[in-house]
Amino acid sequence: MRRKIDYELVLAGYEKYCLSSYGKEYLRSLNPGTVELESEYGCISEMITYIRESGIPDSDAFTEVRPLLGKVENGLVLDGTELLEFLKFFEGVGNLKKTFKFQRGPLFSQNLLATLTSRLGNYEELVKAIRHVVDEQGNVKDDASVLLKKIRTEYAETVKQLRHKVERFVSNYQNLMQELTYTIKNERYVLPIKANERGKVKGIVHGTSASGLTVYVEPEELIPLNDRLKVLLEEESREVTRILRELSSHIFQSAGHIKRDIEVLKRLDAIIARARYALEHNAALIIPSGRYLKLVKARHPLLAPDKVVPIDLELPTDKLGMVITGPNTGGKTVSLKTIALCILLAKSGFPVLVSESSRIPDLKVFVDIGDPQDILENLSTFSGHVVNIKNALEMADEDSIVLIDELGSGTDPYEGSAIALGIIEELIERRIKFIVTTHLTPIKLYAMSHDKIVTASMEFDPESLAPTYRILMNVPGASHAFEIAAKYGLPENVLQRARKHLNEDHIRIEELIKNLNVHVSELEAKKRELEATLREYNKQKRELEEKYKLLKVKRVEEFDKEIRNVYKEIQEAKRNLQIALQSTRTSSESLIKKRLKEIEREEEKVQALQDKIEKVMYETAFQKEERSIEVGDFVRLVDGTAVGKVVEKKGEKFVVDFNGIRIEVKPEKIVKVQTKPESTVEVPEQGRDSRTSMPRIPLKTNEIDVRGLTVEEAVEKIDEFIDQLVLSDFSVGYIIHGKGTGRLATGIWNYLRNDKRVKSYRFGRPDEGGVGVTVVEV
Repeated sequence: MRRKIDYELVLAGYEKYCLSSYGKEYLRSLNPGTVELESEYGCISEMITYIRESGIPDSDAFTEVRPLLGKVENGLVLDGTELLEFLKFFEGVGNLKKTFKFQRGPLFSQNLLATLTSRLGNYEELVKAIRHVVDEQGNVKDDASVLLKKIRTEYAETVKQLRHKVERFVSNYQNLMQELTYTIKNERYVLPIKANERGKVKGIVHGTSASGLTVYVEPEELIPLNDRLKVLLEEESREVTRILRELSSHIFQSAGHIKRDIEVLKRLDAIIARARYALEHNAALIIPSGRYLKLVKARHPLLAPDKVVPIDLELPTDKLGMVITGPNTGGKTVSLKTIALCILLAKSGFPVLVSESSRIPDLKVFVDIGDPQDILENLSTFSGHVVNIKNALEMADEDSIVLIDELGSGTDPYEGSAIALGIIEELIERRIKFIVTTHLTPIKLYAMSHDKIVTASMEFDPESLAPTYRILMNVPGASHAFEIAAKYGLPENVLQRARKHLNEDHIRIEELIKNLNVHVSELEAKKRELEATLREYNKQKRELEEKYKLLKVKRVEEFDKEIRNVYKEIQEAKRNLQIALQSTRTSSESLIKKRLKEIEREEEKVQALQDKIEKVMYETAFQKEERSIEVGDFVRLVDGTAVGKVVEKKGEKFVVDFNGIRIEVKPEKIVKVQTKPESTVEVPEQGRDSRTSMPRIPLKTNEIDVRGLTVEEAVEKIDEFIDQLVLSDFSVGYIIHGKGTGRLATGIWNYLRNDKRVKSYRFGRPDEGGVGVTVVEV
């Protein structure tokens, strides 16, 4: 089946976004029924968000190390360059773990990627060991071991001594030498002596030049040093091999972990590939369910984006089949392949080229598409179709969909129509979903009269005499055979002769269908215009809503800036008051009272600004329906779970009855709930005492969650958190307080603006949690 719908070619389109062979292997292993779709699509969704914000993750972890791992498992020793490949892999794995460990934002609430990458091993010790032993060129360092350093130091000293002797020899025997230099033969330092002067130099001959004029002699005084160099080289080789073997052994001991990590990396690479594909092609993540098929703006993956015409079709749950008709080359076969690919890809965990409003059924797919004739099997086109359909009928059940291209073709049209209708009736009786394409008029008429079948057709432009490749729902299609024949040059007299052989009923039916197609095409064109207008409206609406939210956040930050300025004025007024109190020249109480009133006015300003912040936070956090409160509504306190009934409105406040206890509250302190709750008794949380401080422990994460705490409790924890933050390696911390009414956030900001340890603070960006998080820099 995969071959018939070009599945392998489509799969290659996803594979090209993989960072390694790991991901390609994983993608090829995906099949319907073998994938936990919620987890897979959740990971892809998180990866899409990450790539939008931060780009493609570090690819070093996807270094191919399996051949090297096989070498280690076979007892072989890795060389320096091979160890560098493992180093790249180990460091890449560590980077990936760090990358997703601290991911924040709404789509990372499940932390699926963090959970997945947390399974990766810790290779810090191996990284240190390799870096200690191997340099960036793959050479073993002198400091790799004490013995190696000693050997190389002695070797360098011996070479120095040897060269000194060579220089002295050259200086003393210049007339005997062919060239005033030395060379190395058989790993020994030798001198080029003139052949006719050989007898004047005592030593060992290691060869002659091609001309025979030069003899390469190792003088006697160089022999002990050359011998020592050779011994040192052998000792160095043994020590290097020992070091490399020891490192290879450590990697061998981690082979099991590495293999398990590679399985994780396969999936992760495949997740990255599918996320990149979804971003580049605007593909949707849709989990198949039920029996409802609805494709909106569906595109075939192999067609060029600038040429493909998206299709829309719908096969509801209460309908069993669809019959698609229309002219040749109109796109019926491509449409069937698109449908099959959408279902199979979605069931295998791939993003599909459809709009997010599409619905894909959880059904097994059976197809008969293309020309199935086989010379070796002695099958004609018709008999090949019959074999495919027979196999589909044997295996399909109510949880299946059967896709058949050109049903009833390849044989006599009259008999082919009868067989096609028999197949359709069998599918309907067994409640098997199906979509078929055909040219045969009896099948069109049968579909139009059956309440379980949806009719559809490929749109045809009567002016250009060309197909548009769009699907028109609930309307049969004409074949347009005469129009197409005329377009491609068949003589008019031949067409006139042909028309005489058509019966009047057939001509009348074809004309009715053509006229219906024209009207439906006009309606579809108007519908597309309206949809485009609606999309533009929704886009502008979303943009305005985002801008509105940003403006609210900006207002809160402006209020905070104003509060800080007022605080400075209060502090200045307090200093002036202290001076007045301490001054021996001040005897009048009026000046002191005046200063006190100034301070009180400034503090009232602060309270007014804090009330404004709470109101803005309240409007940002809750929908208008939740904030529209009337007498008689049931409400809950936004900072708690207690629910009561609004019994009265007093000025700007509401009177709320909480199980017989009536209190007056501001509108921004309560939010409407739909139904009256069952009476509950709040049980105090055990083991919680805000007066008891926990012993201080080292800071492991740069975030703290204070949601659900009172302002006093939160401030106490934040004070300790900032202390630890200052002493840690972190310079930035995240305080998670939630949105709510803003009371908790306001209290925290009141505390932060007076804390000298805090350099700056702000609300989180959208990817950091928005106004539900305060980011502090110490």
